[in-house]
Amino acid sequence: MSYFHLIFGVLLFAVFTITGQYMRADFPDKTEIDQTLRILMRSRHIYILLSSLIHMSLGVYLQLRPQLIRKVIQITGSVVLVISSLMMCWAFVLETYYLQGYSSYSRNALYLSLAGVILHIIGGLDLPDSRQ
Repeated sequence: MSYFHLIFGVLLFAVFTITGQYMRADFPDKTEIDQTLRILMRSRHIYILLSSLIHMSLGVYLQLRPQLIRKVIQITGSVVLVISSLMMCWAFVLETYYLQGYSSYSRNALYLSLAGVILHIIGGLDLPDSRQ
């Protein structure tokens, strides 16, 4: 599972660099585009970076817990984070090029990232044994 996050995070980082190059090629003159659209575009671009960093961090540190419920919580957190990452990539395309404005798509992707991280925190906490 940790290798999956590491590889997925590196791939997302590649998407981040590609979207940066794409913005540079597609919108070379920063003064001619609407500044609101420019800020929206850059923020969606940075969300992809955020997502890649979360995955790479998990790829280095994630250890699935032996207890079934905690392992299920961690895997659920991973699935939620992957869905969130894909939504962030699509939000970049959707809000920048199709809508050229804000939608709730990127906001929902950020909320899913928060949920995925919280699930990993809950599932990964090393709690003391309460039977002692």
